[in-house]
Amino acid sequence: MVQFNLTNVTSALKSVLKPPHCRTFFNVLSSKKTYDGHKVIGYTQKQLYDVVSNIDEYKNFIPYCTNSEVLKIQEISNREKKLTAVLGVGFNGISETYISDVTCEKPGLVRADVSDDLFKNLSAEWKITPHSDSSSSHCDLNFHLEYEFYSVVYSQLASVFFDDMNMMIIDAFERRCNTLYGPPASII
Repeated sequence: MVQFNLTNVTSALKSVLKPPHCRTFFNVLSSKKTYDGHKVIGYTQKQLYDVVSNIDEYKNFIPYCTNSEVLKIQEISNREKKLTAVLGVGFNGISETYISDVTCEKPGLVRADVSDDLFKNLSAEWKITPHSDSSSSHCDLNFHLEYEFYSVVYSQLASVFFDDMNMMIIDAFERRCNTLYGPPASII
């Protein structure tokens, strides 16, 4: 009986499916995905920023996040810090980890960039600003995500769930605020 170790199979698939640096049929079709979202959140700018910038806690509330750990913190100023974090994701028996370089700028910007063996590119940006209704109990969240996998299989798998997954992540941050700060302020 042959037994397969999923980690070895996944590694082998990644190495085989990683497109070469020459032009092929698969890299003629762009696998780059972009998502831009905006939502009014019933929490303050500080509350949402504190949740988004607390990467160590992601594993406790973001769907499919299996690990989140800050490895290094560099304080640039009392408003800005740069982090190096390891993140793990798992879905349907596939599990991967990657290193993310994160910049956090108080009071409302978190930017993450990844470039490694899993992603050709991954960048996410959270812009959190006070809502224009002059109420400090609301904030505007503008979220931008752009990614491209090396693996054609991973690209195809991710494209099926792309829009739903982005909404799930935004909702997860909102639910985390609810857990930490109570029900959101009413949005009119």
